[in-house]
Amino acid sequence: MNRRPRRILRRILTALALILGVPLFTLNLTWNFFVRETTASDYSDWMLETLDGSVRVIDVAMLGAHDAMSSDIGYGSKVDPLSADSIQTGLTGALIKGFSVKQSKTQVSTTAVLLARGVRYLDVRLTFDAATGVWWTSHSYYSRPFAEDLADIEAFLADHPGEFLLIDIQHVYGVAYDDEDAVEGLRALLADSGVLDRTVREDAGQALADITYDDATLSQSRGSVLLFAKFTVDDPYLWDYVDSIRSAWPNTDDPDEAFAFLADEAERIVSGTALTGNQVTDTGGIDSRLGIRVMQGVLTMRMSGDGILRAIGDWSLLSRARSFNAALIGEEAFPAWLAAMPVVMVDYADTNHDGFLDAIMALIESYNDGVEI
Repeated sequence: MNRRPRRILRRILTALALILGVPLFTLNLTWNFFVRETTASDYSDWMLETLDGSVRVIDVAMLGAHDAMSSDIGYGSKVDPLSADSIQTGLTGALIKGFSVKQSKTQVSTTAVLLARGVRYLDVRLTFDAATGVWWTSHSYYSRPFAEDLADIEAFLADHPGEFLLIDIQHVYGVAYDDEDAVEGLRALLADSGVLDRTVREDAGQALADITYDDATLSQSRGSVLLFAKFTVDDPYLWDYVDSIRSAWPNTDDPDEAFAFLADEAERIVSGTALTGNQVTDTGGIDSRLGIRVMQGVLTMRMSGDGILRAIGDWSLLSRARSFNAALIGEEAFPAWLAAMPVVMVDYADTNHDGFLDAIMALIESYNDGVEI
């Protein structure tokens, strides 16, 4: 081959590399092009300062964090093969890792910061790595060892008696839900952190619907947690998921569709036709008005051509949540939704973009204080 064809081939290959490489490079950028908006307010003791001792735990309005412990996920994080979709693994996963990470990381702050910003419901996803014996927080990628978050929780509750948390262990990968050894291992981890001693036990003789704020916190003298998990093994520290939680997912990237879904969900709850345990079974559960009711105020990426293009345009779940969170609480029907679903779970829970965090905390405090919002 003479020099001219070689030069032409080289140019063609260079052009192809640019055509493929520039989009892939852009797709894999992981930083967000916005300045983090925060608040100067400290909401560490909002329950102590707001709640009446007789209010039922299930009726307390609160802010929740979706995939609460995902803030350490980044481009350098290892893929979690037990929770990731197949497209996120192997060569394809490597080529789209930056984009995939942006669709997996939902929070920017540690658990300690989220709690100080007022979050009291933690949506948790765990993976047990049998090779190392480590329980990881995860969302398609490993975030950090769960022990670190439990240490944050213990420290916060020790410093703030009168606050209680709802810890919803939404998914556990790497073990079966009927695995007694897994439950014992998780319980040991909770015990080592001190959090286990703060739990409101299921076998204490009270139905979830009857537990008051005073009951949970021993008349505001301790920080406490209620633990929920989908394990089928009887354990006094874990509340039975089927009879405890109603949490329905809009599964859309369109705000209007999400709002319509929440309106319908609120109507079903108020009418008594919505049952707890909807994430576990279609037929079990009890009247959701006797359980924890979660408003899933989140948008997600739909695995379709339009959905992927919209996700690329929105850049990340974090940037999507910045605008959606403020729009959510700005909806005219939001007060009615809050009455039906008092746990408001969102991505980027501590953003104060458009005043979201201060506004939602004001709404929550007013609602819990009996003030019309």
